[in-house]
Amino acid sequence: MPLQEIKRLRAVDRFLSIQFENEKEVRDLVRLAAEICGAKIASITILDAVTQHFRYSWGIDIAEADRQDAFCSLTITGSKAVIINDTLSEPQLANNPYVTGAPYVRFYAGVPLLTHDGHNVGSLCVLDDHTIDLSEAQLSMLYTLAKQIVQLFELQASIILLKEKLEDVRQSQIRLKSFFESKLLLHLLLDADLHIISFNNIFSKLALTHFNKVPKEGDDIREYLQEHSATDFLTYCVQALDGQELTVNLESRNVDAVVNWMVYFEPAIDPQGNIFGISCNALDVSQKVLQDAQLLKQNEHLREVAFYQSHELRRPVSSILGIVAYLYEKFGDKIPEEIELLKLSTMELDEKIRHIVQIADQQTI
Repeated sequence: MPLQEIKRLRAVDRFLSIQFENEKEVRDLVRLAAEICGAKIASITILDAVTQHFRYSWGIDIAEADRQDAFCSLTITGSKAVIINDTLSEPQLANNPYVTGAPYVRFYAGVPLLTHDGHNVGSLCVLDDHTIDLSEAQLSMLYTLAKQIVQLFELQASIILLKEKLEDVRQSQIRLKSFFESKLLLHLLLDADLHIISFNNIFSKLALTHFNKVPKEGDDIREYLQEHSATDFLTYCVQALDGQELTVNLESRNVDAVVNWMVYFEPAIDPQGNIFGISCNALDVSQKVLQDAQLLKQNEHLREVAFYQSHELRRPVSSILGIVAYLYEKFGDKIPEEIELLKLSTMELDEKIRHIVQIADQQTI
């Protein structure tokens, strides 16, 4: 299949997919074409590779036909109108099923529907079961109507595309609003000169708490950095502008508490792939830091318990076992039953202490 035909079929698919919310204007143009030419039938036909589609018609109720039987196959090969005053006098049409059968077409005039990018997708055609002699004025008006129809289709396609784009923008705005109104994450966007492009409520509250100042777009971020973390923050910004992505821990301090932040720095990139600034997102991890500290303290306590159990408790147990061993040597086969029970109990206690120490060691890993 020639490349030009492939491109034409793409344009055909585009036209076939177009749905008008209000079809009256298109139908009125089709009716007007029939009335101007004094014909009983008029139609907007779109031709794909195998089928002629009757999109909007006047005086005929046909949805589609085989392309091999389509009169408009003659029209799409050029940019000029095709006029056949008497189909019975045309050998290639005389046996056409629409000539020999209903609607018994004798007259045909078709004007190409030429898109803005030069593809002939079909025709505006008028038909009748009697011969008609079109005047130059009538033919000129058919050309005008055909252009108007193409413009309506392409306008509707543009409207549909615009609505889709507007919906995409609306969804993006919703996602962006949700992103910037997050109650968990601090969001900050800086330009290459470290001026604020945008920020969310968490940053605004933080700036108000630490600096008693409401931030605004265009402010220098250095006005909102605490002395203890300013150098590190600016270093990370430079690295982000250099194309690096970093995840770091920073603190914000006030008289009441220290807040721990896990901060993600990354380059802000425009649609052309150029770095224009820094995206900074931060999560308050103070609770996690506190939990980690508590866990560390608990592990240290467990280690102390394990040490005490393994040294302080086992020392007297070892002494008892030593005494029992001495008594076994002294009494030999005449060892008293009480000493035998003492040995078994002490060994059991020693095993329990070893087991407790093992559990404590596992808890501190």
